[in-house]
Amino acid sequence: MPAIIIFFASFSVSLHKSLPFLLRKKKSSQQKQYSGDKTGPDHWGLLDPAYVTCDDGMQQSPVDINKNSLSRFVTCAKKSLDFDYKPIKDAVAHFNGHTVEIDWTPGPKTHNNSITIGKKQYNLVQFHFHTPSEHRINGRHADAELHLVHRNPEDKSLAVIGVLLQAQATNVPFFKYITALHKSVLAAIKPSSSPSNPSLEALLQDTACYGTQPIGEEGTKVDHKVPVINFSPLVHALKGFTPRWEYSGSLTTPPCSESVAWNVMHDPYPIGLEQLRALVDLQGYNARDIMDSRGAAHK
Repeated sequence: MPAIIIFFASFSVSLHKSLPFLLRKKKSSQQKQYSGDKTGPDHWGLLDPAYVTCDDGMQQSPVDINKNSLSRFVTCAKKSLDFDYKPIKDAVAHFNGHTVEIDWTPGPKTHNNSITIGKKQYNLVQFHFHTPSEHRINGRHADAELHLVHRNPEDKSLAVIGVLLQAQATNVPFFKYITALHKSVLAAIKPSSSPSNPSLEALLQDTACYGTQPIGEEGTKVDHKVPVINFSPLVHALKGFTPRWEYSGSLTTPPCSESVAWNVMHDPYPIGLEQLRALVDLQGYNARDIMDSRGAAHK
């Protein structure tokens, strides 16, 4: 655990020195934003009747993994997760104006990458990112978080693997599609020429300044084809998704559906600084507030 806590604190100064140029003025309202206005997370439950669980849910995510949560509803699993992952061909990296998501069209010859929890199998359907991380360790964000979303084909229940990402100097092959997608987006739009950049001191004191706004306008949609995604380096580095923290939570975006089986990795995985810059530039700040075990947001 100390390694996860330390890496974000030690890297934050060098990271934030490189990120001010990514911060941009607010361009347009989105149906679902992460700012404190009337479309922010505190108001998601009012945006649509289908989102009411975001307000009154009792097992909401993300959570702060600390001594308190570990004694109440989070468990540390040291037994290897039962998984079956193989490379995926012909995937697509999507940017919809505020989120980077990678998915693919299953075919008759497509291998169902899966995890098994208990006796239930969940198939990988997509993965996406949050900047900074949504889950925290003893109150601290990681640089970013990868969510591998799995669905049971029968009852449609969900299981998510959350991987905390730690920035490093060199790029990581698993994330090479991020910079490629970023270039495609920049070619399709005209970013603001006069970004509103807070001071370095403000960046270090307020995580909300961490890439506040995404570069795309509402409705911006750009796709980038990814010929092959090889999960082997990720799975190997994470020791077969072990050890990990497990708890029953929710989706971290509307409709905030509950009964999601969360598996948050104990060990971080690296992401290149250039790749993180591109991800932050694309998404801005898209991390939901921490929730307690009763569903109320920590203020």
